[in-house]
Amino acid sequence: MREFLRNLSFCFAAGAFGGLCYALGLWAMGYHGFTRWVGVDIAPYLSNAYLYQRIVWGGICGLIFLLPWQRSWVERGFFLSLIPAGIMLFLLLPMRGYGFGAMHLGALTPLVIVMACAAGGIGASGLMRAQGK
Repeated sequence: MREFLRNLSFCFAAGAFGGLCYALGLWAMGYHGFTRWVGVDIAPYLSNAYLYQRIVWGGICGLIFLLPWQRSWVERGFFLSLIPAGIMLFLLLPMRGYGFGAMHLGALTPLVIVMACAAGGIGASGLMRAQGK
């Protein structure tokens, strides 16, 4: 039981780090004009509220890393990041009125969301690898 709780807390912490990577990646894409260049209306402001929400949800999504994965840490980070990206694109953003796949924000919105989530997933997976998990 103690080992499970240790793994649970470590996955949450790695996910929180991944959430920070996601938030900074999405902010950087907006700040440097990548999202505008691809025609996507996403350019978040870097604030405490913006970071806090994504770090906490990243920690919750980090629990996905409890699933067994035998391939490389980069593949683990990328493929497991598709789960939160799918939840965002097909559940959360449509509930906020942005349409299926958040297409009201631009035709390439799914690409931007998947790229940002991949940055978070690979960052979290890299932290887990650095800790020997």
